[in-house]
Amino acid sequence: LTSTDLARMQVDDIASFSILKDATATALYGARAANGVILITTKEGVEGKAKVSVRFENSVSAPTKNIQLADPVTYMKLYNEAVLTRNSLQDVPYLPNQIENTEAGTNPYAYPATDWRKELFKNNTMNQRLNFNITGGGKVANYYLAGTYNVDHGVLKVPRISNFNNNIDLKSYLLRSNINIHVTKTTEVGIKLYGSFDDYPGPIDGGTALYNQVMRTAPTLFPAYFPKDSAHRFAQHILWGKSGEGDESNPEANMVKGYRTYNNSLMLAQFELKQDLIFITEGLSLRG
Repeated sequence: LTSTDLARMQVDDIASFSILKDATATALYGARAANGVILITTKEGVEGKAKVSVRFENSVSAPTKNIQLADPVTYMKLYNEAVLTRNSLQDVPYLPNQIENTEAGTNPYAYPATDWRKELFKNNTMNQRLNFNITGGGKVANYYLAGTYNVDHGVLKVPRISNFNNNIDLKSYLLRSNINIHVTKTTEVGIKLYGSFDDYPGPIDGGTALYNQVMRTAPTLFPAYFPKDSAHRFAQHILWGKSGEGDESNPEANMVKGYRTYNNSLMLAQFELKQDLIFITEGLSLRG
């Protein structure tokens, strides 16, 4: 399994795990095991009545830390200071009149002070986890069946005026089936199936790219969008402050310009034959 598959493995499905290293690992798995091998044994059914277990989790996700940003007025003053430091005779980009009007909040559309991080990102989001398993068996066969449904939401704040929501919404489905059949008193056949399926919609640029745009776009160049006036009352689109590419593009316009989706699936099948002390395993994996 990849590190992602390993991270998604449900704790409820693990019976035990062990770590092999050094010569023991390389003897069994070759050069791939040079750094060691993690062996995980998943649960199997036990003889008895069927037992059902359900676990639901609701968690809050938030950035562990955010860098502190200067307010728009301080940004303009420091920008002017940086320009004059390099050339004391050069014209400053922000005139005193613009700084004063921005500080007073005279007209947020003529003198914008846009907090792009607040416009695009929420402080936190809610995620859900649901795990279900049933185990049991009899004289002929034992079974362990499990299913997991995970929902991971992004922290993007999609504007209400947008006609669609392209926030990150990752849904993953995990299925596991461990069945052991007692063919004879000394022979046992095991069939293990595992499936992982992902369904992802999200912004075209992705969360990392949008955060980079927030950090590189000045808060005083233009507002995120303009309200509709009499001349644009029939407009069917959002009146963005600016659109395009480069460091002066509108991050919010870029966020809702479209979305992308992908579907990923992984199927693992394992066949085991146990006869006294003989243990033969055959595996098959399919990834799409």
